[in-house]
Amino acid sequence: MKDPRDVHSLLSNPSLLLTTEPARVIELLGHEDDSRSRAVAAVYLASAEVHRTLVPVQRRQVLMLEAARLGDAELAAWLGSADVPGQPGPEWGPQWASGSASDPRFLRMFTGHGAPVTAVSTAVVDGRPVVVAGSKDGAVRVWDLTTGNLRHELMTGRTDPVSSMTAELLAVATALVDDRAVAFTLHADGPVGVWDLETGRSAGELVDMVECATPAGRRVALTMGKDRTLQVWDLLTGAQISAFPWVTDIGVLDGRLVAVTAAVDQPVQVWDLVADRQVAERLTVVDAVLVEGQRPIAVVAEEGEVARTWDLVTGHMIQGAELAELEFSEAERLSGVSALTAVNGRVVAVTLDYQAEPELVGNWTADYRDKGASVRRRQTAVLGASRVVLCAGADQALHAWDLTTSPQRSIDGVRALGSVPAGDGLLALAPDPGGRTDLWDLIAGRRGGRISAGNAVGVGPRATSRPLVLQERMVSLAAEKDGTVTVLDAVEGWPSGRPLTGHTDRVCAMDTVTAGRGTLALTVGLDRTVRVWDLETREQQGEPLTGHTGQVWDLDTTVVEGRPVALTAGDDRTVRMWDLTQAHGSGRHRSGHTGAVAALATTILDGRPVVITAGSDKTIRTWDVITGRQVTDALRTEAAVMSTADVDGRPVVVTAGPDATLHVLDLVTGREVHPATPSNHGRVLAMATATLDGAPVAVTAGSDRTVGVWDLNTGKALCAPLTGHSSRVTAVATTVLDGRPVAVTGGWDKSVRLWDLTTGRQVDEPLTGHTDWVTSVATATLSSGPAAMTNGRDGTVCLWNLSSMAQVGSHELTESGASGAMAVTRTDDGQLVAAISHDNTVRFLDLATGRRATTDYLLPLPVHALTAAPHGGLVVAFGPEVAVLRLQASGAVEVAQADAAASGAIRP
Repeated sequence: MKDPRDVHSLLSNPSLLLTTEPARVIELLGHEDDSRSRAVAAVYLASAEVHRTLVPVQRRQVLMLEAARLGDAELAAWLGSADVPGQPGPEWGPQWASGSASDPRFLRMFTGHGAPVTAVSTAVVDGRPVVVAGSKDGAVRVWDLTTGNLRHELMTGRTDPVSSMTAELLAVATALVDDRAVAFTLHADGPVGVWDLETGRSAGELVDMVECATPAGRRVALTMGKDRTLQVWDLLTGAQISAFPWVTDIGVLDGRLVAVTAAVDQPVQVWDLVADRQVAERLTVVDAVLVEGQRPIAVVAEEGEVARTWDLVTGHMIQGAELAELEFSEAERLSGVSALTAVNGRVVAVTLDYQAEPELVGNWTADYRDKGASVRRRQTAVLGASRVVLCAGADQALHAWDLTTSPQRSIDGVRALGSVPAGDGLLALAPDPGGRTDLWDLIAGRRGGRISAGNAVGVGPRATSRPLVLQERMVSLAAEKDGTVTVLDAVEGWPSGRPLTGHTDRVCAMDTVTAGRGTLALTVGLDRTVRVWDLETREQQGEPLTGHTGQVWDLDTTVVEGRPVALTAGDDRTVRMWDLTQAHGSGRHRSGHTGAVAALATTILDGRPVVITAGSDKTIRTWDVITGRQVTDALRTEAAVMSTADVDGRPVVVTAGPDATLHVLDLVTGREVHPATPSNHGRVLAMATATLDGAPVAVTAGSDRTVGVWDLNTGKALCAPLTGHSSRVTAVATTVLDGRPVAVTGGWDKSVRLWDLTTGRQVDEPLTGHTDWVTSVATATLSSGPAAMTNGRDGTVCLWNLSSMAQVGSHELTESGASGAMAVTRTDDGQLVAAISHDNTVRFLDLATGRRATTDYLLPLPVHALTAAPHGGLVVAFGPEVAVLRLQASGAVEVAQADAAASGAIRP
């Protein structure tokens, strides 16, 4: 039981909040009794998983930013007042931050996956709710939903020995088997794994039913896994009798049940499945021919023995008069026949050099083949009127779980499967005559949009929900191609009432949950939205859940501490938990980007400084630097790089998308100033703007090794492409040198080059010093004149005097191989500071000394772009968000610059 006094003390003391272990904080949250405490709890939970690996000073940075994202400047200041022993107060603090992830229904985020999370399911272990989440790389993690602690990391997936690739994980499901919580994992081209959620260990894998037989009076079952290992089980005891890898065929020879194995680089073998011993001999072929136009024969000869001739159609040896009558004079040689496999004087298989599996002789396997398959297999078996699934257990026993008579859902919302005891209960086991191929649907009770019949098919099949009772009728939900969700009568199969309408693309996952006296449905669509519906009224409840920064692939529901919650899994490698008691989502929603912000630029609009952001969601948004409000409608366009300029006295944004076409858009109306211009670069990798003879120009860096200069009044090229780089040009910035506009570029060839934009010629020799790609360029005006700063994948930041064309400083970063964003600032006391991002961190360097200028700043999501705003402030793009940071003590920033994707001139 949580002591309310502990919760109040924690949430009313910012220093205590920062220094208390995150696991303890999370354990106490959830029972706040006033609005201020609830606001503090919401801020903490917004990045709860991040705090686990942070020290208190970093938690303070993240919490201040989260408060800004929630629009609570007062709370951000309160958190910033927290004293951290041995550390100064915050040097950088958020002025504001966008809040697309500030949905009031959001409870917690689970991180740790190294790939998109595509599958999620819930269970109850030891009386505590857990979530099981799987990512495309095959990793499966289990978290406690009450504490947020990681319980297990399941080792799943099989690595291909040639490609070293792990089979993609397609889905996870959970169930109760005899009151034990288990998880099922489905991989592309792999077995369905079974995991004990209490221990985190493998409990076995599901196997296909092949046949049941009674050789020598012993009732046995034959099963086969995805790796073609055939297992023989004693149905009286459930114990494994034997196992045979690489089985290609099964049949009966001389009354014995046998299997053919053909392992790589091993001879073909025939095994007695009950006696567990080889019963064949291998014969080496010395010659093989086709006689009489159609009769294949082979000659074998072992050392010291007389050669023998075999008929490869009947499998019998040819000898005596029959052999003498064969006409060999016109025989046609058969190539590739290397060996024969014989049982009791009869050839049953032929080994061919050009194929992995042997050719069988005779039809002795016919009773065990099905529709062209070498071995007939069934995903399910039957016991009387019950359909069962079979598990080859880690305990070396065969387990049969009833899919028919078990209840569809237990009290806690997890499907229950009853096991069939070994002994008399299993003796009647038989292959399922129906040949069903929907085993996963039977286990999970629902179908996701990413799987069908156990195979990866993108997002093709129709997603369905688990059956539920609605208004005293059994119904289920089914996704339609147009994005609607139909409520189906589970008995008749006909639509029941109005569909759920709102998604603009197909729904790929859905679930239902009881909330209060009603029933809610949750749906995930390819339109990148997660929606909540009241199934009684068929109306959407509030706005879509917002927070994921990419496609959401799966969801599940459960109950945590008495309240219904939803779990969602997405491309952003996270699992998020949502409170469904706030289904309407009444609270603050700030619209923003739904995909990562890739580029930033600044300008003046109606006399006020604004920052422009371009996101992977194909929108461009304009924000007031002072207030954080969006001041124009979002522009619908895809921009890989971006810069700003003034054309005819009006601010414009210049963009280039994946097709390398240049667009000049009015910042307010979004209209094209003039027709789009093909750049012919292949791809535009960086962009800057400048003024040439009083006219605005854009300078572009291309993957074609050239630099372009464009008149923004007309959209036409001012000169032929500038050539000199020997590889891709990845960065560009502009400045003024001796009264003439110049551009500074860097590229894959490790060089930095200076270009006179008036003449279109390179100035002097290239600047060299980097030992790897140049990823970003910035310019600034020092006391000694114009300067450029470059960042390289070699982990080096170099400072160049453009008047002397000499390197005047450098700094070695800890990280190499990174291509983070970069900006340059100058503080009130004249200190030149470089802001450089690496993953989630922004580092500040004093370029004069090469030392850190201030404490590194940590953000909850990766940083993709940096620039400095007019009149001071550093603009940071992290994930789908944008924030303006300001120095808390040193004063305003006077010098601005851009990021690795788009650079512009810095003016004091």
